[in-house]
Amino acid sequence: MKCFEIKSEFDGLKLEAAMIEPAGEPKAIIAISHGMCEHKERYFDFMEFLAEAGYVCVIHDHRGHGGSVESPEDYGYFYTEDHHGIVEDLHQVIAGVKAEYPDLPVYLFSHSMGTLVARCYIKKYDSEIEKLVLCGPPTRLATVRFGLVAGKLMNPFVKKKKANLLLTLMAFGSYPKKFPEGESWLSKNQENAEAYGADPMCNFFFTTNGYINLAKMQIDAFVNKDWNVQNPSLPILLIAGSEDPVIQSKKLFRELVEFLKETGYKNVYHKLYTGLRHELLNEKENMMIYKDVLRFFEK
Repeated sequence: MKCFEIKSEFDGLKLEAAMIEPAGEPKAIIAISHGMCEHKERYFDFMEFLAEAGYVCVIHDHRGHGGSVESPEDYGYFYTEDHHGIVEDLHQVIAGVKAEYPDLPVYLFSHSMGTLVARCYIKKYDSEIEKLVLCGPPTRLATVRFGLVAGKLMNPFVKKKKANLLLTLMAFGSYPKKFPEGESWLSKNQENAEAYGADPMCNFFFTTNGYINLAKMQIDAFVNKDWNVQNPSLPILLIAGSEDPVIQSKKLFRELVEFLKETGYKNVYHKLYTGLRHELLNEKENMMIYKDVLRFFEK
């Protein structure tokens, strides 16, 4: 595993990234787009598993996360209200690794908020990847435009890099209510939930700016009139835990599958894992998830 830094072509922000290469001849490049309020190191075990199977893996901390901040006090702040910034960062990272391995196909694995980044990415760049996994994907949210308006109204009256607890409550306040007291909606695996809570690079809240970006991505990911489908045969796999509150319901999860088909993608597959929650890669059953994802990449 090697870590490195690049400068975002979007606005010059320093982005921290990591890459692992297999011992033998590589089969493909797998880029990873991580979720909200987490960081690249949480995917190193998964990357090592994929590297052992022959894949070059790359991940970067999204802006406002991990090492892609000017200061740890900036967690949850994106340095722009243009949500295309985080999308272009992903494109730049993928293009950089592709330049090193020009003959290898590129696959993209994304989780949670990272699936919104990935969906906005394929609106413009679907011809540059050959397979896509959307893990724990947010489904259509009826109140997202209200949230965006609320964020814009609050913006002039709050410190720009201060966590917005009201928007956090509006966005995620209902999630814990779906589970017994003391259990985490994040994961059925209590050890993972406790480790997440103890990690200062995870245990933070988005700023108003972060929520504005999040809402814009959520809206953009469900607008298909400007979707430039260049790769209609792109295989897309959607996976989630059946108890994941981020997908809201099995019905909305299936509607997301149909939305992607209606947008123009012919090969859309999906799987729900009974009893599991949001962070599939960190459940105790994670090896089953690892193998299913690998099987999809190797089809």
